Amino acid sequence: MDAHCCLKHFLIALLIGLLSWCAQAGAANTLSMTPEHPHYSLNNATHYWHTATPLSLREVLLHAHEFQPVESASELHFGYIQGDTWLTTRLHNASPRPSTWIVKFEYPFLDHVTLYTLRDQFSDVQHSGSAVPIAERALAHRQAVFPVTLEGGETVTLYSQVAAVGSRVLNYSVMTPEAFYAQNDRHNFWLATYFGMLLALSIYNLLLFFGLKERVFLYYSLFAFGFTLAILTFNGIGTLMFWSFLGEHTARLVAIGFTFASAMATLFAQSFLNTWRYSPRWHRMLSGCRVVYWLALLAALLLPIQYALRLMDLVGFSASLLLLVCGIYCSWRRVPSARLFVAAWSIFLLGAAVFALRNMSVLPANFVTLHGIQIGSAIEMLLLSFALAARFNKLKWQKERAQADTVAMLKKQEAALEAKVAARTQALEQLANHDMLTGLLNRHGLVRYAEAALAHRNSQQDPLALIMCDLDRFKPINDQYGHEAGDFVLQQVAKRLEHLAREGDHCARFGGDEFILLLEHVQQPSMLDDICSRIAQAISAPIKLPNGALVHVGVSMGISLSSDENSTLAHLLRDADQQMYADKARQTKRFYGYGSA
Repeated sequence: MDAHCCLKHFLIALLIGLLSWCAQAGAANTLSMTPEHPHYSLNNATHYWHTATPLSLREVLLHAHEFQPVESASELHFGYIQGDTWLTTRLHNASPRPSTWIVKFEYPFLDHVTLYTLRDQFSDVQHSGSAVPIAERALAHRQAVFPVTLEGGETVTLYSQVAAVGSRVLNYSVMTPEAFYAQNDRHNFWLATYFGMLLALSIYNLLLFFGLKERVFLYYSLFAFGFTLAILTFNGIGTLMFWSFLGEHTARLVAIGFTFASAMATLFAQSFLNTWRYSPRWHRMLSGCRVVYWLALLAALLLPIQYALRLMDLVGFSASLLLLVCGIYCSWRRVPSARLFVAAWSIFLLGAAVFALRNMSVLPANFVTLHGIQIGSAIEMLLLSFALAARFNKLKWQKERAQADTVAMLKKQEAALEAKVAARTQALEQLANHDMLTGLLNRHGLVRYAEAALAHRNSQQDPLALIMCDLDRFKPINDQYGHEAGDFVLQQVAKRLEHLAREGDHCARFGGDEFILLLEHVQQPSMLDDICSRIAQAISAPIKLPNGALVHVGVSMGISLSSDENSTLAHLLRDADQQMYADKARQTKRFYGYGSA
């Protein structure tokens, strides 16, 4: 029994020694560290190996001799590959005191990262990655980070198992906690600034859409929203703070966000560049591509995640290139704001191209390729925001100008309406107060002016006279030449009366062939005889009809002067009428004459 136990312990010790020898044989050169140097890169002190199927650490140790040394950091950029990638390195604490170090993987978009720390007697196992729940991670951080504590002079071997459906960039380093947290604060500051800018631009343009009802602001806001969703997930911040529950589906959110942003970018370009107006062909082409992008978005929901991510790279790169060419064409056609669009989209295209080509292993992994799409998108978003601000100012100016034009037009219409109302009022007043045939005052007009004249006479004691004229020998003209000739005679008589009237006197056609002359400010009653004489002479002058015939008419007149007894128009008319008929009775001779011109 004792011999059996001894043999068992001997075999276990032999196995541990064999595994330790295999680990040391396959591990990279040992990296000696001291706290005085706070940061070390592990890239050139690492060996790597790919496995098509998941293996345990014990199985991997048996293949330690198959690990390949890393000659340069670019060799740790593997692109889209299947299976797991194993990394191994050795760390030695050159300080006699215990020290804690942080192992950090630079690329945040790694689904599962498991770190094994092999010591002489035991090994530690820690987990992290974007698909690992926050509570199960070694440290709650957006990147895969692991604390490693080494005793004074201790040497350990690290094995890292990485599984990721996205592009695999495995650059990593080790640093002191102080250096790690200082670097983390700097990175968080810039990331907070970047995402704060994206969020502010999205909300600002959404508010502009609600205020101005311009769809270009909505399209830009949705484009920025989709892009922000993808970048938040890609950088690990979204998973760390909002949707760690997605687990294995976290990477799919990146594909959905970028593909949605590409589709919205085509809508934004069509609206911003007014392609429906300036370039119908490009408008149709962008509409067709957007249909393809919507189908790609559907595929991103259904395809395996790695194929969805590869499709995302293709869609993002093609959309950026397509919109750049469209912008250049519109700039050549002198479309408003097209040049600024080209400048913004060129920078974004450069960042998207770097992002896609790095994912495809065409470009090496470094700071520029890791953060190129963020740098490019930040500049692009700012430039497009300036363009949209200019568009907002232009829309505001156009709206103010349209309002001013509308006010001016309304004022012009109001003035025209007022002029029409005034003209119509004047026309109605003319119809109400004037005779349509002769243009003289009618009965209503005579009453109106007579009342005013009488009121003035009562207040100023100015004499007022009324002369009533009745035409003689007028009926035979109507009978012989017709009513049109009679109307013509009446018009001529009216003109002669108006010509004889003084300024301020009023002439009226009282009815038929009767006319009234209302005279104000009659200082000497004797002057009325002279006026009546001139009226009789003017009316009795020959009148040439339109047919060439000459006709003569006479006139019987009656005069009344205002006094206290006849201070109303009715009294003046009655007195004048009596005198007029008396004058007509005295005219015993009736004469009617005519001749040819």
